[in-house]
Amino acid sequence: MIEHLIEFIGRTHLVVLHFPIALIVVAAVVELWRKFAIKDRAYAPSAAGSLMFLFALLGTVVSVVTGLVLGFDGGQRVDLHRILGIVSGALMVVTWFVWISAMRPESKSGTAYLVMLCMSALSIGAAGHFGGELTHGEGFLTKPLKEMVGMEEDQLALDAEALGVSRASAEVFELKVLPIMNRACVECHGPDEAEDDIRLDTLAYVLDRRVQTVRRGDPDDSELVYRIELPHDDPDIMPPEGDGEPLTQAEIDVVRDWIASLGE
Repeated sequence: MIEHLIEFIGRTHLVVLHFPIALIVVAAVVELWRKFAIKDRAYAPSAAGSLMFLFALLGTVVSVVTGLVLGFDGGQRVDLHRILGIVSGALMVVTWFVWISAMRPESKSGTAYLVMLCMSALSIGAAGHFGGELTHGEGFLTKPLKEMVGMEEDQLALDAEALGVSRASAEVFELKVLPIMNRACVECHGPDEAEDDIRLDTLAYVLDRRVQTVRRGDPDDSELVYRIELPHDDPDIMPPEGDGEPLTQAEIDVVRDWIASLGE
């Protein structure tokens, strides 16, 4: 019962984290506007900006605590998202103390508060960005921009050539196979935790001949296919019970068809 309650608390991180990001950014924008709009008197935090900051502070503390609970499964994985989350929490607490000083009559701490507020907003924004990459894959935010200017397309062509696969196969991996890997496999076989030295977060790692997770052109003889097709009650199925939902038949078919196409 306690384990389920802890798991529930950890999962609320995915709900709560959006509030401090939005509130702190808006608070920073409001206070920056006031700072440059005030000409005849000293700057002091506004009532609206202060209210948003205090709610953001509360949301940040809750997000940090629930994030640590959510990420406590292995106890060893320390990623940039987690580090920035803790740093953001610390910055917000320091900003709170500076805010208290800045709210006093005739205080000269207004500018210091504004600087700390902006630093906190940047840190929380960065933590959110790397959190998005953990759940949606590396380059989740910037990938559309790279595709817009052709950078992503050129890199994809270079990767395909270096790995000895067709451009079409590389595109299918990026568009269809990788999202499945990100959902079901990358948590345990990604850049932050690579169980059994197996990574499934990039085309290069999936096709690494030293690991032989995939046998090109032969899905029936590929370890990856063998693991994802095991019965749901088999202890060797991937992802294991408790670490994610098994692949659907449609997802398995996508993986099988892609591996088969590698031999063409």
